[in-house]
Amino acid sequence: MDTRFKLKQISLGALSLILGTGSAFAGFIQDDRFSLNLRNFYFDRHFSDPKSKDVGSWSQGITARYESGYTDSIVQVGVDASVKYAFRLNHHNEERPDTNFPYDFEQNKLAKDYSKYGLTLKLKYKNTDLKIGELSPKTPVVYIDDARQLPTSYAGILLESSDVKDLKITAGRITRINARNDDHYEKLSLYTAGPRYESNGLNLIGLDYSILPNLKTSYWFGQLEDIYQQNYFGLSYNKDFSDFKIKLDSSYFYNRADGKELYGKIDSQAVGLMGSLFHGGHFFNLGIQKNMGESIFPTLAGYPPQPFLQAWSNVAFIQPEEFIWHFTYVYDFKDVGINGLKTRMSYHHGDHIKRVGLSNNKETEKIIGLVYSVPTGKLKGLGFEWRYTETDVKYGAGHNPGNGFKENRLITTYTINF
Repeated sequence: MDTRFKLKQISLGALSLILGTGSAFAGFIQDDRFSLNLRNFYFDRHFSDPKSKDVGSWSQGITARYESGYTDSIVQVGVDASVKYAFRLNHHNEERPDTNFPYDFEQNKLAKDYSKYGLTLKLKYKNTDLKIGELSPKTPVVYIDDARQLPTSYAGILLESSDVKDLKITAGRITRINARNDDHYEKLSLYTAGPRYESNGLNLIGLDYSILPNLKTSYWFGQLEDIYQQNYFGLSYNKDFSDFKIKLDSSYFYNRADGKELYGKIDSQAVGLMGSLFHGGHFFNLGIQKNMGESIFPTLAGYPPQPFLQAWSNVAFIQPEEFIWHFTYVYDFKDVGINGLKTRMSYHHGDHIKRVGLSNNKETEKIIGLVYSVPTGKLKGLGFEWRYTETDVKYGAGHNPGNGFKENRLITTYTINF
């Protein structure tokens, strides 16, 4: 059965239940929220390899979201809905895929526009929430991608419970993905070149525990059936002093093949350490990451990111045996009286990549950006962002020179809340 039809059935069933509860319907309406988000996105990428054609597009996106309140019943019921639509404003580079808009490989052309929609049934009992339908998870084993015009969404079921003091339990199953550059749901798979093999679903469970108010630990497990299993351990500590704050983070991933091993053996680990310092308008962090094993770090097809890998960036830094060091500096101009303005600079360097016959293999990335959000007045929340990225990759496919790129992004956003 089509996933969209299932979601419609779920929402209609929920509404009929609510309408039958009389006064319980009041909370459903009184606590509801509706928002409209506008996003203008300019994306332009120039590759260093002259054989590679430049890609990019300029587009306008519109996202409408409705979030109901909950019924006043023993098991509280609610419904969320979203409609997303984007259209291109130019025809430049439309004959090449840009990972932003759907691409027709028969006509060799980007789509002029595309849309997504989703429905979610919400059930709540005490401090336990269950969502069925469209999901937007941000977890160590599955994450949305909002780095392009329209974000990723998933279809499945997700439960979150905080009934045990200091412990949050998450469990779920995701069966479909609607990628950032796609207008329909499809089964989950592994991001890789070559044939595509699909999984019946991703099962996940997560435990987030506060040992102390400033010391937290996490364990997450994800099983992409017949493709891979993923274990994640995280530990973080933060401390506030009189005029500054520090935060220390550590993470460890262990990945191996699962079931039928549709993509063969998977042997990948990654350990990361990072320290962050906050002082006035200054933010600085410095981190290292070491990848271990014979395989590239596995990620889902459809471009979902893995930001719980501490070195994750535009260049993923997920190559076998790679060692990465990285730093980021952010300055908030509020200290000099310019509220809402921030600048960012970051640098990543990865080397010791294990590829047969290739010595001194490395990749680097530099990012500089400027962000401004109107802090007050009628246009409060209107945001502007410019981000420039430059990458250098020593080797590409085979023994060919790497294909780094220079990229500019200009983004304007505005959200209207009703």
